[in-house]
Amino acid sequence: MNVYIHKDNWDKIINYAKAAYKTEKCEIGGMSVVIKDPDDDWIIENPVILKQEIGSTTCDLDKDELATYYTHMAMKYKDIEFRFCWWHSHHTMSAFWSGTDLSSIEEYSDGDLSFALVVNLKEEYKCRVSVWKPVQMHEDVNLEIMSDIDDTTIPAEILTEVKAKCETRSYKTTYVNNHNDLSLWKQPDGS
Repeated sequence: MNVYIHKDNWDKIINYAKAAYKTEKCEIGGMSVVIKDPDDDWIIENPVILKQEIGSTTCDLDKDELATYYTHMAMKYKDIEFRFCWWHSHHTMSAFWSGTDLSSIEEYSDGDLSFALVVNLKEEYKCRVSVWKPVQMHEDVNLEIMSDIDDTTIPAEILTEVKAKCETRSYKTTYVNNHNDLSLWKQPDGS
């Protein structure tokens, strides 16, 4: 099983984290749905923040808001196999599972499968898949960030600058007796 996230959703989570730290010097948390694709992989989608109390090392989502969120998402995704991902930030700290984080992950143990994500401002992360039934196990997995942008596309301003500042070296071909004089490339034996 692989876990993916589209770059725009990743950026949204990181920007929530940056905004909470810039304005409040605090952590922030939120929720996402995780949709199962035809290859049995999972894609984290639609990250949101809910009403919450935030602090320098904690964030507590409002229970009523969380219940409303679960209900709305269950109705929206009723025809798709999905689970929930609880995500939160560790701002300038490393991305790791604190004791509080592990307790929060444990709150999902009444289901069969859940996801958790912790990020920091350096865009480091830990992504955990927790299987609750039939046997309980947890694994931190690689999160593949997918981009719809062709990474081979070169920004126009870069192309313009290269064209303006670079000149292609030209080579002069010399003809001797109507043949290219490639004497620089000939071997001492004339071949």
